[in-house]
Amino acid sequence: MTAPDASDSWTYALDASCAHVKNFTAVLSALRLSRRQRARVRADGRGMTFSTRDVSKSCAASANFRADVFQSYACDETAALMHSSRHRARGVVEFDVDLGALIDVMGALVGARGGDADARLRWPNRDGALALELDGGRGSGNGERDGRQCVYAEISPETMPEEEEEEEEESFRDETRAFMMPTATLKEIVDDLEWPCGNVRVEMDREKLRFIASGAEVGTLTVDVDATEGRLTEFTCREPTTSTYKYRLLKAATAVAGNFLGGGGGANAGDDGVTMTRASISARGFLKIVHLLHLSRNDVSFAASELNAFMVPVTFVVHPEDDLDDDDEHDDENERET
Repeated sequence: MTAPDASDSWTYALDASCAHVKNFTAVLSALRLSRRQRARVRADGRGMTFSTRDVSKSCAASANFRADVFQSYACDETAALMHSSRHRARGVVEFDVDLGALIDVMGALVGARGGDADARLRWPNRDGALALELDGGRGSGNGERDGRQCVYAEISPETMPEEEEEEEEESFRDETRAFMMPTATLKEIVDDLEWPCGNVRVEMDREKLRFIASGAEVGTLTVDVDATEGRLTEFTCREPTTSTYKYRLLKAATAVAGNFLGGGGGANAGDDGVTMTRASISARGFLKIVHLLHLSRNDVSFAASELNAFMVPVTFVVHPEDDLDDDDEHDDENERET
């Protein structure tokens, strides 16, 4: 499409630039739970959050980008109120977008620039769409005028029916069961549990963390995690629990891209070498999984004071198996096959 006029005085409600566009796109890809999926983008002066659910509404996912992870970041309160009819808190920008379309467009544009690009996201443009601008220009370093190549795209916003507005997230206040381990370790455990082709039972007591999957024809697979003597970064269990989850939901909630996994563990690996994941189970059996991903892991070497500078929490909330509706499960399987 035609590049915007530099003299354009249009005021955007949201205007953000990101230098780590490959990993930014990879973080968004981690939220992809279904082939067709709507995401809510919510931004204020503190940062930008992408939140979504799978088709069956049995797994919620979100990624929270703090304002300081962007090269530039601005929310215009007046423009936000002017461009939307949805009631919202003062100073909050909010709109819906097709998550798959956003990931595909950003991936295609980054690919066209060989991954060496900065991205700018602005909403809404004059057509009410999300505008994307990728700048692949680089200086020659010899004093000559820099060459600048830009690619522009726009994505029309999605409209969420009022009856489909997001439900209130399960409360995890006063939690009594939680553990933390390297993301690669949790991912490996869940990958191993695929073999029985059954639901996964998670058992916790004061000394034990156990994952169990059973299949009608192949038997039972059990993975015991030693929770004693500080083997886990965090382990709290004041009330024993047993909760069961659909395997496909656990798989989706732990499918972190390899470039975010870091060193994968080890006694001498620092926080900058290992991506960590914290999990907690609510009183109702809801499982909350939070991956602490470094947006710029492949781009910079962190000093001790900068370890959390570009950390992006990616959160999944998985419903327990007995909280799911069989019709919703069937609908989701059909959606993934489409």
